[in-house]
Amino acid sequence: MKKFFALLLFLNFSLFAQNKEINVDLSSPRGTVYTHLYFLQEDSFDSKKAAQTIYGLQEEDAEKSAIKLKQILDGRGLLVDIRLLPTNSNYLDTINGFETKSRYVLFPNQMPEIYVEKINNNWYYSIETIENIDKLYRQVYPLGTELLKTSIPNIGHKKVFSIEIWQFLGVFVLLVLSVLLFYLLNRIVFSFLKILEKNLIRFSHSSLNESLNKLSRPIALLIVFYVLEFYLPILQFSIGINSFALKAIHIAETVFWIYVFLQFIGVVMDVYSSYVLKTDSKLDDQLAPILKRILKGIVIIVGILNLLTIFGLDPTTVVAGASIGGLAVALASQDTVKNLIGTFMIFLDKPFQIGDWIEGGGVEGTVEEVGFR
Repeated sequence: MKKFFALLLFLNFSLFAQNKEINVDLSSPRGTVYTHLYFLQEDSFDSKKAAQTIYGLQEEDAEKSAIKLKQILDGRGLLVDIRLLPTNSNYLDTINGFETKSRYVLFPNQMPEIYVEKINNNWYYSIETIENIDKLYRQVYPLGTELLKTSIPNIGHKKVFSIEIWQFLGVFVLLVLSVLLFYLLNRIVFSFLKILEKNLIRFSHSSLNESLNKLSRPIALLIVFYVLEFYLPILQFSIGINSFALKAIHIAETVFWIYVFLQFIGVVMDVYSSYVLKTDSKLDDQLAPILKRILKGIVIIVGILNLLTIFGLDPTTVVAGASIGGLAVALASQDTVKNLIGTFMIFLDKPFQIGDWIEGGGVEGTVEEVGFR
């Protein structure tokens, strides 16, 4: 009896395993992409099945292309959300807003070159994608990436917390080089800004040293972050680690860009303020702080929109939402908008100067200041 139950249990398990078996599916964009990625995972690796998503190549070349394509996605930290991929075998994608074609672009903003298309009633990675694989691979992985991994001794490939020892050492070396590069770039950028200060000081009534000093470090850090972004794939981390690290780098880059532009606006406005002080019109003196606030507001809004796109929101959706929100705010504050437009008209037409006695709308008095209202 025990043998009978054991046999029955074995048969049930076998049937369950057969039902769970994953087959090659090229019937839709989701099926093709899932087939490609599933059969290149460590626990389900089968490069021959993954290669069936590549059209028009010999089996060996197709396997190499399939593997390289996944390495490109991993290196850029581009996680594919299978749930969002279309299952319709007759899926049509709009191109340039007019033409439609049976294709699906996985990452239209980050890598529009990688997409699947329908060929002979099946979905494959497009011919353009296959032609660009080597080019994209060179863009993602710096020269010497493959040589580095093959030259590491066996002890370096031992894993600690799912990360190989040589990758830990690589992170340490990359951080040390980044610190050294930062100090070098900081000196170079500071020297360049000092030269710029000498040319701008003739337009300004005061020294710009403090304002320009605030620019050197963030600019140097920005360059370092771009270098890190370029060389991070050489360590060949998993897609999860790359996705997290690259997203953190992109956030840092956006934040520092916002800071740099805000400081740059401050420098430009200081120079402009010094220039208008030399003019006869006192009305121009009031324009500098207003322009400064408006420009800083634009920089912050654009920076926030960029941050939202980093977190996965579609740029078109973000811009459309911002436009609708801006329209709603404008309609809700019509008086404020009218006052703002009136302020600009005053600065453009210059009907009066600071200190003039004027009458208007039953009010009279001396003009002391022109602001947003």
